[in-house]
Amino acid sequence: MTLLAFLLATVGAARAGAAELAPVAHLHVGLVPEELGKGTTIEFGFTITGAGGGVPPPLTRMELRYPDHVGIVTSGLGIASCKQILLEEEGVIGCPSRSLMGYGEATGEAVLDGEVLEESGQTAIFMAPLANEQINLEFYVNGETPLEDQLIFPGVLTTASPPYGGDLVITVPLLPTFREGPDIALARLHSTIGPLGVTYYERVHREFVPYRPNGIILPQSCPRGGFPFAVSFAFANGTNTTSHDYVRCPDGHARHEAHGRVSGRQRGRGSARFAWAGARAVSRDCCDGCVCR
Repeated sequence: MTLLAFLLATVGAARAGAAELAPVAHLHVGLVPEELGKGTTIEFGFTITGAGGGVPPPLTRMELRYPDHVGIVTSGLGIASCKQILLEEEGVIGCPSRSLMGYGEATGEAVLDGEVLEESGQTAIFMAPLANEQINLEFYVNGETPLEDQLIFPGVLTTASPPYGGDLVITVPLLPTFREGPDIALARLHSTIGPLGVTYYERVHREFVPYRPNGIILPQSCPRGGFPFAVSFAFANGTNTTSHDYVRCPDGHARHEAHGRVSGRQRGRGSARFAWAGARAVSRDCCDGCVCR
């Protein structure tokens, strides 16, 4: 190999390596309220940027790991289930109120003709019917501007290695901006899993009565260093990245001021949206195997 050929090969390899640098992600988690042994809502959010600070590649898989001994199964959430076909045909009002697990907002980005296009929308998480002895979820994204798309994709709760107790694994399909256009990349997300802003309905003496589920039960003791969370991302270009966060141990009192808390605007908007959705869907709350009282 000549010196010129060697230099050209080296430069080409360096450029190829630079093109595949992993995006940068930042995870932020809060517990509202944060009181040991009591029910809470997990708030989580993240931002993803490209390695050079621009638009990241499209996301294909996400794994959110949460602490050991955190009682999602005993939370009173998701005691009904929603089938994907109901979401496809009717949106959130097609699901039983007691299948709603949380809600939030998401922003996607794509580069079109050298300009960054942002797609924003509301998100919701629903319990799905059990399959293969696993807890399954459905993630619903209702794009609002500018594309007005609806996207439904699956998730599953699995076990995780210590210091984590569980892993929420989400498979994300590619969503093009338009036919033969670039795929949208998830850039920002803020979501909840828990009863904050969520209203359930149960049937009591032929009437549907609203109530709030207990929430995700925290253990009686806090692990040294706080409650650990981690999120891992896999992207369409073959790269991966991970981010970690800790929720510090409470001081013995309910902590409503945990970092990453929901803003007043977010809490009010989500609560109104899904209380309305639940009220419209109460007739479905005796379906999918739940017990009517």
